[in-house]
Amino acid sequence: MHSEHARRQVKRRSLNSMAVLHERVSCELMVTNACNMRCDYCIARKVPGLAMTRGIGRKALDMFVVLAEGAKSIEITLTGGEPLIEFTILEELASHAKRRACEAGMELSLVLKTNGTILTPAIMAFMQSQCSKVVISIDGTLGPHDLHRRSVRGTGTHDVVSQNLSALLDNGVPCIASLTIHPDASRIVPDNVRYLHGLGVTQIDVGPAYGTVAWDHAASRALVQSLWQVALYMREVNRGGVRLEVGPLYRQSEHVGQKLYDSWGCHAGSTNLAFLPNGQIAGCSALAMIASTFPEMILGDVSSGLDDRAVERLLRLAQAATPDRPRCQMCPTAADCAGGCLAINYSTTGLPLTPPDFYCQTISMIPPAWQFAWGDSVPNVAGDMHPRR
Repeated sequence: MHSEHARRQVKRRSLNSMAVLHERVSCELMVTNACNMRCDYCIARKVPGLAMTRGIGRKALDMFVVLAEGAKSIEITLTGGEPLIEFTILEELASHAKRRACEAGMELSLVLKTNGTILTPAIMAFMQSQCSKVVISIDGTLGPHDLHRRSVRGTGTHDVVSQNLSALLDNGVPCIASLTIHPDASRIVPDNVRYLHGLGVTQIDVGPAYGTVAWDHAASRALVQSLWQVALYMREVNRGGVRLEVGPLYRQSEHVGQKLYDSWGCHAGSTNLAFLPNGQIAGCSALAMIASTFPEMILGDVSSGLDDRAVERLLRLAQAATPDRPRCQMCPTAADCAGGCLAINYSTTGLPLTPPDFYCQTISMIPPAWQFAWGDSVPNVAGDMHPRR
């Protein structure tokens, strides 16, 4: 893949270079589908536990670097399954990615996503020297975490994950906590955020479980109210001079300022690709995880390249504007919304352009809650926003 002939082959078999209009592009390398946990809400829990070979991994990275030609920087996320199960392969692929990025004159950011249950001195050293950030899945305090995030033997994993997270932070590894919200924990999100912040985490990604759980109106409403309380906590913490960012209420959130008035804002297939362990390609890892049910999510493979028609179809969906999204046409916050994650929409409503109710309720509260967290406004008891007097 290093030869000029190979470069032309990839170009000819793809829609175009990912980097034509973008200085930064990304890919997700699904090192394995296997996992040492059996989280009951996991959307990929029935996916066969296939591991990526070194050959497929190198082909995927070579292909991505060629497609990214022209970009100044690239981000490569090592994910799974649980990628640290295949640590030896992961190390080799990380080294190959670093070498290829250097040859292409691109700045490389390496991200590792893990469930946090595996940590050895060698893994610690790898994270310290190679990773720009490590994303660790932890659902807050012991109760809600161990209720759903259990090992293959059925035992709780909270203690080991929280200990490993603390060890990484103590050793200077930049960590992001990924907090998945089950409907039964929708009322206690603020408690879980406070717990993780107490461990020393300054960036927390909060997102609802989907595809395997049902969100009724009460749980959805509780989630919205919880996020208001998270906004209050962020306001207090940051005004006290201590940094804390909680997604989706990030300081640089795309869901404010009407940034999404003419598109979804989804990067799948445009500035991001995901490579499955078997060499197939999807727009993102979330879409890859539902590809067995929705095979049209597969865009090609590392041997034959990208299928132009499949990529074009995905881009039409991922970048659809409000006129193509029936539920968004009358929504007052449509210009601040991505219209529903494709993976969430497919796995809940079965329709790519139709988001579920819980998504709409959650996203609609982001602009006013963001103003409360970062701006100069306060909510009344109903959750509406009023300017500070």
